Amino acid sequence: MPTLVMITGYLICGLVGLLGIAILWLIFTGRIDLSRLISEPNGDASMGRFQFLIFTFVISLSLFLVIVSAKDGPAFPPSIPGGILTLLGISGSSYAVGKAIQFSDPAGIEDRPVTVTITPSTATVQYGQSLQFKADVVRKPDARLRWELTAGRGSITPDTGIYQAPPAQVPAPAGQPTIREHATIKVSCLDYVDVSDLAVINLA
Repeated sequence: MPTLVMITGYLICGLVGLLGIAILWLIFTGRIDLSRLISEPNGDASMGRFQFLIFTFVISLSLFLVIVSAKDGPAFPPSIPGGILTLLGISGSSYAVGKAIQFSDPAGIEDRPVTVTITPSTATVQYGQSLQFKADVVRKPDARLRWELTAGRGSITPDTGIYQAPPAQVPAPAGQPTIREHATIKVSCLDYVDVSDLAVINLA
């Protein structure tokens, strides 16, 4: 009988370990989204969620050590140690208090919209040169983007945001001052029609 209990204990520990490895693998491959694990819907950091996460790891590790440190091999204890139950109670109550405070302020539960910002917003590009623009997307970092030239000369790669300036300045009519050229580029989120941003280019 003791041998069967020991084998069962090792088997349970092995299954729990495999489950943990599988979850970590899904997190690593991006199949489990952790973007809001320790943040509120509006993107702000949440001390309550972070504390609850830490306590969960501590309690899980404590219980695991209690199980594997049994004298006759891994086995579930006949009773849960009081220290673990105390940690569990502190974690749950503090998280509940934190959520109550959060819900008393509507700003803590409102979801922020998806926004996109071009970097740099204003740039000077020499004729015949190119410049790589970047877009930072808030709330949806993997959103599909499309770049386009909305005004001025030059071209921009729709998928990468690389702007190519025209080869030379347009000659001004005789007796007329040289006009400095400008161009405007736009980036749009394909998944969100109304989400876009503009950047101005000064040609020199």
